[in-house]
Amino acid sequence: MSELRPGLPEPTATQITEGFWQAAAEGRLVIQRCRDCGAHRHSPTAACYRCQSQSWDWDEHSGRGRVFSYTWSHHPVHPGLAHLGVYNVSVIELDDTEGDPVRLVSFVTGVEPGELEIDQAVELHFDRVNDETALPVFRPSRTP
Repeated sequence: MSELRPGLPEPTATQITEGFWQAAAEGRLVIQRCRDCGAHRHSPTAACYRCQSQSWDWDEHSGRGRVFSYTWSHHPVHPGLAHLGVYNVSVIELDDTEGDPVRLVSFVTGVEPGELEIDQAVELHFDRVNDETALPVFRPSRTP
């Protein structure tokens, strides 16, 4: 786990996303995977986009990926983010997934404006909101 960031808005888990958030609280990243065709998908859904199967499992992922897109927010979009000051909102494309690219909206920690780049390698870590909730976030990769 990484930094404690109290005050961040907590995610609202649904029946379909509950496993994702439970794994995050345990310091693991899981991605939904179709049992029939093997396609990964995120955000979690009831049916596979590729074969429409409703049979799926959670597949643990390394959390390695690349910055697909990002922007810097100078004005918080939610009052719970105000204490962060200037922060990035990043779309991370995960490595080693099956099917269409799997992308997570998150942020990259430990970087300032001008230090974040498209296609930059990143790795997962978690920021804890409280004892029960952790958010998957990323940092620049320590290994090329």
